[in-house]
Amino acid sequence: MKTLMKILFVLWITGGLTACALGGKPVVMVEQYALEYAPPSVQNLSPIDGVIGVDRFSVSQIFNHVKMIYRQKPTLYNDYAYHRWRANPGDMVGDSLLRDLRAAGVFKSVFSWRDMENASFILKGGVGEFYESDETDGRKAILSVNITLMDATQKEFTKQVIFQKNYRHEEPVTVKTVQGFAQAMSRAVEKLSGQVIMDVHEAMKNRKQ
Repeated sequence: MKTLMKILFVLWITGGLTACALGGKPVVMVEQYALEYAPPSVQNLSPIDGVIGVDRFSVSQIFNHVKMIYRQKPTLYNDYAYHRWRANPGDMVGDSLLRDLRAAGVFKSVFSWRDMENASFILKGGVGEFYESDETDGRKAILSVNITLMDATQKEFTKQVIFQKNYRHEEPVTVKTVQGFAQAMSRAVEKLSGQVIMDVHEAMKNRKQ
């Protein structure tokens, strides 16, 4: 019994010292979120004999991190303290488009930025907005992305750019939670991806003619 009391006393002291070392604050787990949706369904698209390389996407500096940002009014941005994206927004959007371009099954090959040396077409992108709007007209996931498709077979830069286009989506947050925000952003990226696939296919088809 005395031995048991000594053990409990030591554990109590150790726990107290640990709490003091941590400032007496309990350890809080940080929840991490990722984009999740099924690849967009594309129909009636003819096969394209072209190899696409998806370059690594850039991100506007105010969103160039894994914090989950929300805006309550103009110029005021904050982040959810114990919630984070699993990866940088640029990488999440770029990886999603890479997967969906491959899943479309209409392009000869699609490579990531790590191995696109033999690509004849280069898809570049930049994430301009990636946040939750909590303003008076309701909570929405805001996504804006600039996409550029380039012909890597052309030597002159002025002939390389096939098209450059800005895409912007506002998706309602139907479930008023951080997870609801992640789900709304997933739907926004899904819609973006479907549009990009259609535009890239059309541009490459016209280029081949």
